[in-house]
Amino acid sequence: MTQPTTAREATTADDSRTVLVVGAGPVGLTAACELVRQGARVRLIDALAEPTAQSRAVVIHPRTQEHLAAMGVLDRVEAEGLAITAMELHSGREATLRVHETTAHVDSRHRRILDLAQPETEAILAGLATELGIPVERGTSFDGLVQDDDGVTVTLTSPTGTTQHRYGWVVGTDGGHSRVRAAVGTRIEGVFQGQHFLFADVAADTALSPDTIRMFLHPDGIGGAFPMPGGRTRLLFLVDPPEPGAEPTLGQTQRLVDERMAGQWRIGDPRWLTYFEVHHGQVPQYRHGRVLLAGDAAHIHSPAGGQGMNTGIQDAVNLAWKLALVSTGRAAPALLDTYHAERHPVGAAVVRQTNAMTNAVTASGPVAHLRDLALTVLGHVPALSGRLVSAMTETTIAYRRSPAVTGLAGGGRHASPGDHAPDVPGLTTADGAEAWIGDLLRRPGSLLLTTAGDRALLDRLRGALGSLGTVVPVVATAEGAPVDALVDPAGAVARRYGIGDAGLALVRPDGYLGYLSAGADDRAVTEYLTDLLHVQRQPA
Repeated sequence: MTQPTTAREATTADDSRTVLVVGAGPVGLTAACELVRQGARVRLIDALAEPTAQSRAVVIHPRTQEHLAAMGVLDRVEAEGLAITAMELHSGREATLRVHETTAHVDSRHRRILDLAQPETEAILAGLATELGIPVERGTSFDGLVQDDDGVTVTLTSPTGTTQHRYGWVVGTDGGHSRVRAAVGTRIEGVFQGQHFLFADVAADTALSPDTIRMFLHPDGIGGAFPMPGGRTRLLFLVDPPEPGAEPTLGQTQRLVDERMAGQWRIGDPRWLTYFEVHHGQVPQYRHGRVLLAGDAAHIHSPAGGQGMNTGIQDAVNLAWKLALVSTGRAAPALLDTYHAERHPVGAAVVRQTNAMTNAVTASGPVAHLRDLALTVLGHVPALSGRLVSAMTETTIAYRRSPAVTGLAGGGRHASPGDHAPDVPGLTTADGAEAWIGDLLRRPGSLLLTTAGDRALLDRLRGALGSLGTVVPVVATAEGAPVDALVDPAGAVARRYGIGDAGLALVRPDGYLGYLSAGADDRAVTEYLTDLLHVQRQPA
């Protein structure tokens, strides 16, 4: 893995090329690590003196796993996490709907959910940050900013006092009560009648299998059980607003299990019991000049679908490669507008879906009967349940309407620009080892796959892409193949990508297709990079 030698220097000195990341939860850690992996300088701060011990976010969906694999840490997450192979919705004791994560409808190399408590996920990402030379400066709070055309002046307070610093860009990943969001004068817009949840991290004894997430529909409010490693379970319940200062108890939580979950768990040893108020909404804009918002600083919603941390991590991955290009002078700031264009619609959809889900599961009377009937039908129609699983696991996310993608449209026959790059099986390296396109994204920059075998063309494509990534030839046989080629005897890449035997597919650093063409033209690649990604060529 390429590790820029300036990463640690950038944390100790003001620099207009440095990006300040405010908030060192999963989203901020991802943003910082991806920025440095893609060549940027970073300073990472967090107001908390210690990492959180609260298991707030548990679910890691397949699309997020693809990103973690590219970052080189998925194996650590898999080793510590618990594999989930199914989800169930219950109305009463019996499951009304059961869907399997291993369904073929999940278009990903990683076809199951992983459950892992947030502190463990953060620890893995913090370990990667350390490897990349990014210290997490804890106990350092963000107090304000003033920005101009050339940079951002920020005010920070640490145990040694209050100081001002100058940076090129600021990324706000400081949660639902974001100070960065307030500093740029924006706010969450949406539903302001908050929903109250009881969260519990407990030891749980049950006869039910530990490979299934279970949600329970009840007129008084949804209940959810998320298995975790070590025989523990994360429980959540939608509850009435608690009295000011009230704290949940283990006995109260057990009563909710008995009432809403048919008493199928006996709980004890609570590590975390808390009330949590959730609103539904997002900010109107993700970019404010030289300040960008991600994660809960940009959108907040119900935890019912397990979407929050995943959406935030994917925000960070989308933003980081673009901001790395801009902050290092390789692309114009206009590229950052595509962050909002691509991720704001995703956040809006998550807010709508989680709000609708929470309202649906709390329905009563005739509406509840119709809901249960619909779920029963859904469970018996594989195509419909498959679509539900794909949406829940976030593998349907695409940016087809983005101003940063172009080229050959698939129309359902194959991938289209803006889709996540399919990770087709059956590929090998030139020396016969198993190969996956997703694994190649561990290299910094984009991948330019080409099924055209002309050596002179390959050289021109490498010249067009330059330092922005790697050109990867895709060939039918290992005989005489370049050492860096992917061998694809079945023609799976040509077929899934729709580029034929002489085409191009540019895979962005976030794993999405930026450009597709059935012809291999280095001039078209140059035009895409300069016109849509606003790449600024440096003098030779």
